[in-house]
Amino acid sequence: MPDTKRTSWAAVAVVVLAGAFASVQVGKLPAALPLIRADLGFGLVAAGFVLSMFNVLGMSVAVLFGGLADRLGRERLVAVGFACVALGGALGALAPSLGVLIVSRLVEGVGFVAVTVSLPFVLVAASAPRDQGLVLGVWSIYHPTGMAVAMLSAPVLLHLMGWRALWWLIVALVPLVAWAVLGQMRKLDLPQPRQGPFLHLAVEALRTPGFLLIAAVFLAYAFQWVTLMAWLPTFLTESFHADLGFAALMTALVVLVNVPGCLFGGAVLRKGGRPGPMILIGTAIMAVCTLGIFLPGPPVWARLALCLAFSFFGGLIPPSLFSAVPRFAPSPRHVSAGNGMLMQGSALGQFVGAPLVAFAVAQGGGDWSYALGPMLGFALLTALAGWALGRAESRVTL
Repeated sequence: MPDTKRTSWAAVAVVVLAGAFASVQVGKLPAALPLIRADLGFGLVAAGFVLSMFNVLGMSVAVLFGGLADRLGRERLVAVGFACVALGGALGALAPSLGVLIVSRLVEGVGFVAVTVSLPFVLVAASAPRDQGLVLGVWSIYHPTGMAVAMLSAPVLLHLMGWRALWWLIVALVPLVAWAVLGQMRKLDLPQPRQGPFLHLAVEALRTPGFLLIAAVFLAYAFQWVTLMAWLPTFLTESFHADLGFAALMTALVVLVNVPGCLFGGAVLRKGGRPGPMILIGTAIMAVCTLGIFLPGPPVWARLALCLAFSFFGGLIPPSLFSAVPRFAPSPRHVSAGNGMLMQGSALGQFVGAPLVAFAVAQGGGDWSYALGPMLGFALLTALAGWALGRAESRVTL
């Protein structure tokens, strides 16, 4: 029988916006970090850990959250996630020291993972089968969109109110966003929470070769993309004596261009593109751009152009991975756990990226060309895992 289900585009829009708001918790920090360092008094390597602590629990338990979504229900887990975002933001706004700030980032990280692991399944429920690939491609813009909004607004807001008041403003918006997305979720035919243990879903996800490859690709991709976005304001201010407002604006534009890049990747998939080749092309362009960004010689405008290309063509990779999760899932119940694997890889890449690059640069006496070692090493890992994922997908589709 022909499929008559229609995609609820209103639900898709609200869910993607909710994911973007969750990602604001990532994007709010880089521009504010120089002010926070001056306020609380800590150095570059410690700042790297502040950036990466957001991902500690994500890199260790995201796949468990996927199973927990099936046990508690997506609606309940999303509500808990936004509560953690609010609590973590409030702790950060009140933080008197580096230790409390790190704890606040851990709590925000729990909320971020709970929300972003649950919502892709909601998008599948909101979309007609013929539109699911497109919808999941659109979902891939949530992270760069949230980061870009935060980075574009942060310079003005930081100037007007300071970083602590900005944290409180974001906390105040949490109930509105949660109300909107939970209202849309109640209109959808989502599975009821299942009684019994949920750990077996996580274990089965961890044993699924396709999920492991997806996680490996996202780990290596996130290491490169998020690390560049996190350190770009510092790189521009320290190496080129750029104004902080200019550096934050340029970083926001570099983040924002990833959105059309992800939409372009989704369009390529809809036209028959395959994840393996798309990942290889994307990571090859990112590696070439990385050389030009960090090697001595190019003027600042050329480096910024390469940053834009790095971010745009990197957008080929996330939609490839989000669309691959349902293909490798042993059953529909495993989709959330698969998304947890994907987020776990992303969180691990983000966690090790900022401190490792900071350590490399510090070992080089502040020379940012030392960032090339870890950045290009993870570009190679992206390519190898992407090649293996393409081969595995070919076997699945036979």
